[in-house]
Amino acid sequence: MKKKIVSVFAIVVVLAVFCAMPVVAQSKAPAEVTGEVVYIPFPVTITLDGKTDDWAGIPIQAVDRGPKKSPHSKQNRVFNFAVAADDANLYVYMHSVDAKIVTGKHGKDFWNEDSMEFYFNLSGDLAAAAYKPGIFQININPGNIGKNNAELTVIGTNSETVKVTGSVFATEDGWAFEAAVPLGSFKPEHGKTVGFQAQANGTTTKDRDSKLIWSKADKADASYNKPNVFGKAVFFKVGSTDVPKAQ
Repeated sequence: MKKKIVSVFAIVVVLAVFCAMPVVAQSKAPAEVTGEVVYIPFPVTITLDGKTDDWAGIPIQAVDRGPKKSPHSKQNRVFNFAVAADDANLYVYMHSVDAKIVTGKHGKDFWNEDSMEFYFNLSGDLAAAAYKPGIFQININPGNIGKNNAELTVIGTNSETVKVTGSVFATEDGWAFEAAVPLGSFKPEHGKTVGFQAQANGTTTKDRDSKLIWSKADKADASYNKPNVFGKAVFFKVGSTDVPKAQ
């Protein structure tokens, strides 16, 4: 009986240790720290073809919080995003649940209608209170739907300093895109931390009536001019067993 009890105890201990280990083997990166830290798996091969099979195994975050919720249950109530990288590019996938897409109503003010945005701070100064080289906002609108592995029409603070290519496509429940941003001289390293933000704008009629924001630090839709309210993104080398903390 004593041996049986010891054996059962040993099994319980082994299971407890296994469950406590970071779950990275089944995924290319750890899960996010909600609204604070997201992990960027690298190197990952992404083809900008409007298909999502390349994103298999990469954590996809769902965001349904923000300063302004949509009045319509099937329009802009939630968006999803994922991030990845290789040696040359950062890749971003975003998807919006949107039963009625509104675009092209405000000239170049795409922020005032259905659109999604991502932000990066690659400057090395994560406390920067204002934009400078290496910090940029990229707003992508559904007027780009149909573009496949092509240069996209974008707006955003410092967006003119970045060449954004991608594919924008309709989905059964809304629209989505996968985009690439050149890294330039920036080199991904396991554990390296950069600033990151993701947002979605939406309208059910004409002018924007919803705003969803990933970073919990941005409580007043200030990311377009205050990069110090971004969250953080940590590069994660695929296959690593340790989970680096954001710096």
